Amino acid sequence: MDVVDKIAELIRTDPSISVKELARRLGYAEEKTIYYWINKRGFRGIRPFKRAVLTGQFRSAAAAREPALRPGRLPVAERLSATGDPVYTGETLPVTLDRGRGLFVLHYRGDAVDAFLPGDYLVVGPVDLTQAEWVVVARPPGSAALRRVVRTAAGPLLVDWHSAEVDRDARPVGTVLEILRLLRPVRPD
Repeated sequence: MDVVDKIAELIRTDPSISVKELARRLGYAEEKTIYYWINKRGFRGIRPFKRAVLTGQFRSAAAAREPALRPGRLPVAERLSATGDPVYTGETLPVTLDRGRGLFVLHYRGDAVDAFLPGDYLVVGPVDLTQAEWVVVARPPGSAALRRVVRTAAGPLLVDWHSAEVDRDARPVGTVLEILRLLRPVRPD
């Protein structure tokens, strides 16, 4: 594990840890050594580095070498068209997933459903009813809704969370892979 990864691990363990304590725990005589190492990774001070670590934006050196975890940018869709295709906004969001075919981010505007809140960004992948727990479905006229996938002996059923009834008219557009809840609005690239 490299020095910066060790610093990040200590911050994850104790978010209020001081630079002086970081230096002491890592065996350095001076605090400036901590600043030296985080500066080498492109951070201009402890506050931006802590923020990156605690929000998950900092990636360890080992993760950076792992090809399956390389960051990518996915297009953001504001809604679905009448045919169920994503209507893109021109914005993109960084995600740490393989950039596979058919992935996009949906800016969810529907009702609160289980862990999903209005305003969440949902990473959506290809439809896979054998593995999915939640799917995005196209609802006329061009809006998106979420349905819970319930597997039965007769096959998977798509269930409306609020009514607890099977939605036989739902047409799945994609599987929800991840929820992104942003603390501030997205800016275009």
